Amino acid sequence: MKFKHLMWIISAAVAVTAMAAGVAVFINRYLNHKKDIDYIECDCEPDPDILLDDED
Repeated sequence: MKFKHLMWIISAAVAVTAMAAGVAVFINRYLNHKKDIDYIECDCEPDPDILLDDED
């Protein structure tokens, strides 16, 4: 196989991979834009005994 043919095959593989990645990013951004995330808010205070474990 000639070097020229090998480079065409490698270029085609890279092009297909890049196209698939571009489509995946476009679909991911489009679907995430439509998603509405509702977080549960909590008004509780963190327990300082667990967060600050000072045993000096």
